[in-house]
Amino acid sequence: MSAPEQYFTFLNMRRTRARYVKTGRWVGLIGLSLLLVACASAPMVNDKPSSYFNDREAVESPLTALASAHPRSGVSLLADPDEALQSRLHLAALAQSTLDLQYYLWQGDDSGLALTYEVLRAAERGVRVRILLDDIYHSGRDSAYQTLDSHPNVEVRLFNPMGNRGSVKQMNYAVGKSTFNYRMHNKIFLVDGVAAILGGRNIGDEYFGRDASFNFQDMDAIVVGEVAGDAGGAFDLFWNAELAIPVAVFNQRTSQTLTEEQMARLVAARERVRPAMEQNQETTTRADWLQRFASDLLWTEAEILVDRPDRSSEFPDSAFTTFTGDAHAQPRESAVIQTAYLIPNGPTLTHLRQFVAQGIDIRILTNSAQSNNHSSVHAYYAPYRQKLLEGGVDLYELQGTGSLAAYLDRAGEDAHAGLHTKAMVIDDRVAVIGSYNMDPRSRVWNSEIALVVENRDFAAEVLAEMARDFAPEAAWRLSLDDAGALVWSGVSDGEPVQLQKDPGSSRWDRFLWSMMRIFRLENEL
Repeated sequence: MSAPEQYFTFLNMRRTRARYVKTGRWVGLIGLSLLLVACASAPMVNDKPSSYFNDREAVESPLTALASAHPRSGVSLLADPDEALQSRLHLAALAQSTLDLQYYLWQGDDSGLALTYEVLRAAERGVRVRILLDDIYHSGRDSAYQTLDSHPNVEVRLFNPMGNRGSVKQMNYAVGKSTFNYRMHNKIFLVDGVAAILGGRNIGDEYFGRDASFNFQDMDAIVVGEVAGDAGGAFDLFWNAELAIPVAVFNQRTSQTLTEEQMARLVAARERVRPAMEQNQETTTRADWLQRFASDLLWTEAEILVDRPDRSSEFPDSAFTTFTGDAHAQPRESAVIQTAYLIPNGPTLTHLRQFVAQGIDIRILTNSAQSNNHSSVHAYYAPYRQKLLEGGVDLYELQGTGSLAAYLDRAGEDAHAGLHTKAMVIDDRVAVIGSYNMDPRSRVWNSEIALVVENRDFAAEVLAEMARDFAPEAAWRLSLDDAGALVWSGVSDGEPVQLQKDPGSSRWDRFLWSMMRIFRLENEL
C-alpha cells in the first residue's frame, strides 16, 4: 500500500480483538520498540506561523448575512445522525473564506472521505482550510496528511504528536506516559468564523448511523453568530499552541497531489452518503437546507467552555469542573446527564450524593457492558454502581441491542448501539453539549470543549431527545434488591425483563473485568 493510500485505510477503533503470537516474538518486538521509542522525540517547531479564524477579510455569503442579522447567538440542536453528517457537508460546501476543523478522530470510511472531498472542493474555491487533529489514533497517516497539506490553501497540524511515527508508535507511552497521556478531545467544525458545529461526534460512519454493525448515539448543535466566534477563539488557542505541530515537519512526504484513483474514491464516497433527494439537484437541495436551518435557529445567549492547551502542566483545572462549581450551574431541582464513560471518582461521587441529599433528582444514562466500546472503562465503572444507587442516583445503562439500536441503524443491518453523548440539562433551563465525559480522563488528562445554552426552550429539545434513550426499550434501569444486589430492569422483545447480572455478559467477561482492576489504571480512563 502506498503512503498516500494509508489516509484511506483508517483504524477501526470500535472493538479490540486478541491476536495470538509466539511469546518470543512479542518479547523481541517490545524490546525493539522500547529502544526505538527511547531514541525518538517529538519535533520542536520554533517558527511556525500563527493564524486566526478572523484574520481574513470576510466574504459576503448566506452564512455571514444570517449571523449579522441578529445581535445574539443562533442555536439549533443536531441530534439525528444523518442530519449531523449532511449539515457538515452542506456547511463545508457553503464556506467562502475559512474552514477550521478540530477533531480527536477522523476515519477513512465513507463519512470521512465524503467530508475530505468537500474540504478539498472548498480549498479549490480559495477557502483557507486549517485541520487540527489529535495524534493518538492516526498512526501511519503522516504522508497522507502531508499530501493534503501540500495544497496551497490547506494546512494540517497534529496535536501533541509522538516522536516515533512507525508501527510501534503507541509504545511511546512506555517512556513518555506523563506527556503523551494528554490528548486533545475537542471537536469544532467552523465555517467562515460565523457558523460552527459543536458536540461529541468524531468523523466516522458509526457517529452518523452509517455503520453496518455498531453505531453511536450522540448529540451536536449548530451555532451561528457571537458564540461561533467564541468557538473560533477556542480553535485558535489550540492551533497556535506549542503542542500543535505542522505535519510537514515529519519528513514522510512521498506525493504532492492526490492521484486520479484516490480522487475517484473521494467522489464515490461523497455520492454514497448523498440522500436520494439530492441526486442531480445539489444546489437546490443546499438552498432548501439553508432555509430550513435558518428557520430552526433559536436566538439566545450561549457560551463556550474550553480547556487550555497547556492545562496538563501550568493550568491543570478542568473548565467543566470550574463551570459546575458556578452558582448558575448548580442544580436546585434536577440534573439529567448522558455520559458515554462514567467513572465518578475524585470529587464527582461526593458531589452527586450531596445533590441527592439536598432533594435534587439526579438521572444518569451511561453505557452497559454490552454497549461500551471500551471494556476497561466498564471494568472500573462497575464498582461505582452500588455506591451511586445507595446515594440515591437514578442510574441507567444503554441496551446494546434495544430500540435505540434500531433507531440508529441507517445501513439496513442488525446494528448494535453505543452511547457517545456527553450532555446535561440542569433544572430544565441550562443545556450543556460537548466532549466532556464524567471520568478522570476528561477531568484530569484531556482537553475538552462544550456549548452551554441557558434557555428553557432549547433545554426542552435536548430533554425530548434524551427521553427516547432513557425509555425501558432502550435502556436498563438499575436498582438494588433487598439483599443489596444489582438488578437490571427493562423491556426486551416487548416483554418486561429483570436480570441479576450484567446483560449480555458471561462469567468470563466478569472475571476479566476483575483482573483488569488489579492494574492501577482508573485515573487514566
